[in-house]
Amino acid sequence: IAIDALGLCLGNRSDASMVRPGATRADICARFSLTDTPAALRWLEHNQLDDNNECLLRRVISADGRSRAFINGTAVPLSQLRELGQHLIQLHGQHAHQLLLKPEHQRHLLDAYADESQLLGAMRQMWQQWHQSCRELAQHQQATIEREARRELLQYQLKELNEFAPQPGEYEQIDVEYKRLANSGQLMSLSQQTLQILSEGEEQNVLGMLHSARHQLSELISMDETLSGVFSMLEEASIQISEASDELRHYCDR
Repeated sequence: IAIDALGLCLGNRSDASMVRPGATRADICARFSLTDTPAALRWLEHNQLDDNNECLLRRVISADGRSRAFINGTAVPLSQLRELGQHLIQLHGQHAHQLLLKPEHQRHLLDAYADESQLLGAMRQMWQQWHQSCRELAQHQQATIEREARRELLQYQLKELNEFAPQPGEYEQIDVEYKRLANSGQLMSLSQQTLQILSEGEEQNVLGMLHSARHQLSELISMDETLSGVFSMLEEASIQISEASDELRHYCDR
């Protein structure tokens, strides 16, 4: 039972049968001292899971068979629990020889046999520097790809502008046309409303009112000819209103 429980803390497979009948879950914890396990301490520091010189592994298995893993109180994937477990303890059983098939364990045995800690430390530092250089190289390569893509986009846009060949003052004309088209609905509506006010309103319009005023003024002129100048002004206004209506009607029909 103890071996099975320890195996669960180290990431072994679990199922609902491991939960006691009537219980909602099984909760297994194992605490390790890292004084003599520098590899485990380095792994924890690398994964930002270190907690002084101790390590607390926890596995919670629910009654439906699902499980959760924790390292020093932090929830982690089961794969990380297994990875750390290889640095903490070795359980010898019928499948213990399978550990020898893992390249990482093979390197560990070879390094231990060579007993060259200083050389191993120097090699590890050089590997970290090489790994950092690889990351920086990848970043520079990605930046080069992005710059090239940006350059190609700008070249394509420049080619389009050259083929368009805009003339002096053409932008202003296009801008005016754009605004006209963008507001075409409102322009049409207001133009028709204005046309109704000027001459096409069924009940009342400016041109009709001017016609009525001219008719009444013509009767006044028969009694006082000094009003003939006012009549001329109304007649001119009627002509201008009629011409304005024609222009608006033509604008609405375009």
